[in-house]
Amino acid sequence: MSSTKFLLGALLGAAVGVQIGILVAPDKGENTRKKITKKGGEYFDDLTGKMNGFFDNLTKKVSDVSTEVDKLAKKAKAEVDKVSK
Repeated sequence: MSSTKFLLGALLGAAVGVQIGILVAPDKGENTRKKITKKGGEYFDDLTGKMNGFFDNLTKKVSDVSTEVDKLAKKAKAEVDKVSK
């Protein structure tokens, strides 16, 4: 989990840095607002894609563990049935 927190922190830090850079740059307010909106959308899309990948991977791992637990439970039940006969 710490690598996930680090990644989110790094992405947030980069996003804040870019936003500050845009605000400090000499340009019209309207152009600056458009740039901020565009970059914010890009970062949001990037972060959404990474989070979806993370949750897809997590879902697969949970499914794999669930399958393994089911196999072990069936094996244990078979052993109990075998011993009780």
